[in-house]
Amino acid sequence: MPRILADVLLVSPNDYIRPVSIELGDDGTIARIHEGHHPPERVPVIFDGGGEVYATAGFIDIHTHGAMGFDLSYATLEAVEAHAKAKLSEGVTTFLPTTWTASPEHKLAMAKAAAAYRKNQRFARAPFLHVEGPFINPSQAGAQDARYMRRPDAEEVRRIHEVCPVGLISLAVELDGALPFLAEMRKMGIVTSAAHSAASYSDFQAAREMGLSHLTHYCNQMSALHHRNVGLVGAALLDDGVMIEVICDGVHLCPDMIRLVFKHRSCDRLMLITDSIAAAHLGDGRYPLHDGEIIVKDGAARIPAGNLAGSIVTFDEALRLVSKVTSLPFNELSKTCAANQARSLRLRDRGRLQPGLLADLTLLTPGLEVIATYVGGEQRYSA
Repeated sequence: MPRILADVLLVSPNDYIRPVSIELGDDGTIARIHEGHHPPERVPVIFDGGGEVYATAGFIDIHTHGAMGFDLSYATLEAVEAHAKAKLSEGVTTFLPTTWTASPEHKLAMAKAAAAYRKNQRFARAPFLHVEGPFINPSQAGAQDARYMRRPDAEEVRRIHEVCPVGLISLAVELDGALPFLAEMRKMGIVTSAAHSAASYSDFQAAREMGLSHLTHYCNQMSALHHRNVGLVGAALLDDGVMIEVICDGVHLCPDMIRLVFKHRSCDRLMLITDSIAAAHLGDGRYPLHDGEIIVKDGAARIPAGNLAGSIVTFDEALRLVSKVTSLPFNELSKTCAANQARSLRLRDRGRLQPGLLADLTLLTPGLEVIATYVGGEQRYSA
């Protein structure tokens, strides 16, 4: 039976924010969007926003390792389910479980856990796997384990892809064999992103010709901007087509850098991510990370050596910080929360609010706090 989310403020890219009522169809899609404060009387109202609640396309987090004490490296269905459930409280309706650098056998085990969850996606949707590492540069390891880093191997990816669809791969594009690997991933329909990389600008240009389209966690563990070699940081400022992941926790990018990125890059090319790890949602403390440990203090997660180890930011927290720092209107920022991710991964059934697309929605207060999250028209989280 159709249902109505009444008198909410529609937030959609390239459109103005205005009061509407959103009719949810029986098939899990948006049936109609009714203009104005007053919904049609014939359809039951299941939520009334009173003209104050924002309704936006469900957020899409394409880079997230874990939350609530679990991450994908545990390689269990329980870990993926806990992660997927936690994402709903952040307003995330689609996420890409993201791997760590590990042995081929461990990579396959992680893929099997994600594939098991995909058989019954009862929390956030998980259409693809994001493979981060092991094809990365030890000089830009960060918290990744250098023991397992290796040159790009298309056959290894094919084995993972057969177990669980791979949608995104993050790698160092300067490695031996990276260029033919990028070309092969393009043939397979897999999006590629430069990550944990010491690439020069010329390396980046060669990779772009082979199909590279993203930069992973911008500015972190990548070649820095220098006046004699602009590196990957400079590449993002010069290339108007590359998509840029940003961790907006105030740690990986300080507020001034966030302001700089959003000033010089269009919101059409930026994507908020969390890069969250198992410690997300848990607060300060010491937590296991693979066969090591991380220390969470003052909003940052680090290995004992001091390197940052992913983040503990939630997606909605990142959005609130960006909104505060940039003062950009929410309909513009909404591109960075779902529309760009959906377009880049060719998920044409989500990322915007319009009739016929999935009824994946996030409802937020005027202060951008998550009130409720709907997946396929079903409320799966309520604050």
